[in-house]
Amino acid sequence: MSLSQPPLKYRRRITDLDEYQSLYADSIADPADYWKRQSEELHWFYPSHSVFEEHGPGEFVWFGGGRLNAAVNCVDRHVAENPDKTAIIFVADEPGEYQHISFGDLKTYVGRVANVLKSLGVRKGDRVCIYLPMIPELAYTMLACARIGAVHSIVFGGFSADALRDRIIDADAKVVVTANEGLRGGKRIPLKKITDDAVEGLAIVESVLVVKRTENEVSMEHGRDIWMHEAMAEQRITCPSEW
Repeated sequence: MSLSQPPLKYRRRITDLDEYQSLYADSIADPADYWKRQSEELHWFYPSHSVFEEHGPGEFVWFGGGRLNAAVNCVDRHVAENPDKTAIIFVADEPGEYQHISFGDLKTYVGRVANVLKSLGVRKGDRVCIYLPMIPELAYTMLACARIGAVHSIVFGGFSADALRDRIIDADAKVVVTANEGLRGGKRIPLKKITDDAVEGLAIVESVLVVKRTENEVSMEHGRDIWMHEAMAEQRITCPSEW
């Protein structure tokens, strides 16, 4: 078997197996020092007062007192360095359809979705259920939740209404994010219809955000269902992050 190396611009930071083995050995020999060095690449709102504390068998704390935001580290710190760099390459179900999303654009989308969620009353600690196909809006919503301190619960887009309902109840989700339809292998998946069946009679669900993935019409319940693209258009592109 022969291995071919990808072009340099596509390679990860670890260039070969020897470098990986060296880093792995460092992580085993002195875990606290190794992860301290890794943590220095992240943006911290409150730096930790210690890297590792052991309080007894099975009781330990990593980066005690430290606070960071996953969305800031996944998006903002890259925007500061290179906003035009590609963050996401979306390969659609349709052959030959690709979309490159830069870090700068990603921050804009995440900010708008985060503000949409806040406008619906989602606050730090609230739960948002995400029932979407593999589309960019899935990443936008995950990162938006992280930005405002909400907890996202992702449900696989192939699950039934009953399975989705169980997970909405378990998470006590106040908002569900779905799409009018999903596309998989040329087949259309009626995600909105499945969501409607799942949330029927659930008082805990206050809003259903719907991404328009296809041009097909779906039923929209007044006062509950909201088109994501329409809601995003009304929101600012910036949203403060929660720590």
